[in-house]
Amino acid sequence: MLNKIKWLWKFYRHYPGVVAILLILTPLQSMIQVTMPRLLGFSIDYSRSGELSDHWLARSVIDIANYFGFEPTTGFALVYIVGGFFSFGLYAYFQSWRAWMNCRSEWFFRQQSFDDITSKGPNFFNKFRTGDLITRLTDDVAEKLSWFACSGIFRFYEALLAVSFIVGMMLSIDPALTLWTAGPFPALIIIFFASSSLLDKRYDLLQASISKFNDVMESCFSGVRVVKAYVREKAQKKKFMETAVARRQNEINAIRVTTLVDSLYGYIWQLGVVIVLLAGGYRVLYSDLTIGSMATFIYYVVWLVFPMFDIGQFLVKSRQSAVSINRLQELENVPPMIKDNEVNPPQAVVRGRLSFENIDLSFDGATQKIIDNVSFEVGAGKTVALVGKVGSGKTWLINMVPRLVDPTSGKVKLDGVELRDYPVAELRKMIGYVPQEPSLFSDSIRNNILFGRPEIPETILEWAIEVAQLKDDIASFPKGLETEIGTRGVSISGGQKQRLGLARALVGKPKVLILDDCTSALDARTETDLWNRLHQVLPDMTAIIITHRPDTLEKVDMIYVTENGKIVESGTHIELMKKSGDYARIYRRYQLEEQVSA
Repeated sequence: MLNKIKWLWKFYRHYPGVVAILLILTPLQSMIQVTMPRLLGFSIDYSRSGELSDHWLARSVIDIANYFGFEPTTGFALVYIVGGFFSFGLYAYFQSWRAWMNCRSEWFFRQQSFDDITSKGPNFFNKFRTGDLITRLTDDVAEKLSWFACSGIFRFYEALLAVSFIVGMMLSIDPALTLWTAGPFPALIIIFFASSSLLDKRYDLLQASISKFNDVMESCFSGVRVVKAYVREKAQKKKFMETAVARRQNEINAIRVTTLVDSLYGYIWQLGVVIVLLAGGYRVLYSDLTIGSMATFIYYVVWLVFPMFDIGQFLVKSRQSAVSINRLQELENVPPMIKDNEVNPPQAVVRGRLSFENIDLSFDGATQKIIDNVSFEVGAGKTVALVGKVGSGKTWLINMVPRLVDPTSGKVKLDGVELRDYPVAELRKMIGYVPQEPSLFSDSIRNNILFGRPEIPETILEWAIEVAQLKDDIASFPKGLETEIGTRGVSISGGQKQRLGLARALVGKPKVLILDDCTSALDARTETDLWNRLHQVLPDMTAIIITHRPDTLEKVDMIYVTENGKIVESGTHIELMKKSGDYARIYRRYQLEEQVSA
């Protein structure tokens, strides 16, 4: 529990003023509110007997009434009304702050988790699926945590204060009768400890089922074309129904337990009300207790039901929120693969010379290395190609340049400076990266290319579009650059997506350009035009290319052949063809594939 409080404190420390308001005004409002029934009791007894109580509170009100020339009954009524309005005003004021803090906490926890997730590496996204992450950032934060983080805690604080003040007043009226009221407490404590583990289990199963439900929806919608192509609609409907039914059942199971525990807290405490009515009524009949005191006591006992409900609700919701906090902490506890040293970058102009020195890469727990002792160099302004089978380590090598992943051992250097010595943001500004499947967003073509870089001039944007062979396509779109392309670029072709991704990389005028088989969806003519134009601008950039196109391989300065995480061959196209090794076999296969497809 202390761990959870510490986790929540990182939110509260940003709003000390609001916390102070809630901490100070809540007990002040509770004290005023609890005082009101006692004044009513004094007024009832005075009306019946004409005798004034010696209690300090009654004497204070009478003194005020005498000062203003009022009768005692009028004084009690006026103080009751004024106190009631003041109590209501205070309550409305700090309630508004509680509502504000609820909304703020939802934003805070979701934003903090999102910021943390964006710093994670590929290993994180292999462990957590998209639907699960969405569930944790929406349902766990909004439905389970945001209300508890403020209203839940401060209603519990308010309830404890109310119970303390009410019990104090009850003791001042009749200690023996107050002890009768405390009868249900042992049963409530037993219920809390007995239900804690059951609540944890039910809430954990519920959140897991919601995550699985969202996973199924996300995978179906994102792969809807494949689903339709293979006529798997019925299978997807069945899978969706099964997860929906499982979620519904877990929702019902959780609500059953929650309702049972909530009801037990309320009904057991109401048993105390019945006990007080019987015992107090007996005392009144035998003149051991005044009518006013009995009325006040009943008022307090009935009033205790509401804070006891809040205490019970807090105990239930705390278990539910603890599960959600655990799920968010689970995300936080995965360390980022990349750590930014935040040192000042070298002041010299970057030319673009890259060197890989004895690079190894493996993930925790893996016995086999993904990259195994790789060393090679790319001269400034040179173009090299990585060739190899699927899974040979090509993409992992190029992912080290923008520091999407760091080597387990060895060093990657840019102009002789290790990449870790550059701030990540500064390093990535110098690099243009085009993956095989570019990530596109439901936005305009312009915004997809600029990608949050409004400072880029229009002339550079037009240049990047022209180099990427996208100019004619954009001219044919109804709104040109302002054309909306839909989620993941659903309204444009695969080749247009790849060229749009290339334009996005070029528009930043990078010193290092990384192309991960980014022309696989282009037809032969378009790709030829693209590479001819790229070769005109590449002398200003260092380029690393993963490709299987023979025409491209013939034009690069150096080729490195990878297999099982190692470089097994290197040289120019002509040199490697003369060796008749792995590269020659791969190249001839690529040529044959192109001839067949043509």
